[in-house]
Amino acid sequence: MNRYFFHVACARGMYMDENGRDFSDLKGTKTYAATIAAELARDGSYVGCSVCIANERGKELDRVSIGSGWVKVVRTD
Repeated sequence: MNRYFFHVACARGMYMDENGRDFSDLKGTKTYAATIAAELARDGSYVGCSVCIANERGKELDRVSIGSGWVKVVRTD
């Protein structure tokens, strides 16, 4: 298991996940990030932001955009 962090990046700043969660693979992290993005999309103030998936070293591995009623996975590699 590896620990991943789910930060929220917006034009107004980055909200850092200080706890993270353990996942056995990156696929599970993308599903979890999409769930976070869908929940945050309900609050209109997060539309246009992204959920950033980072590893324990702080390297960003992927992003999920937060939209209005939809979620789009955006690869960063």
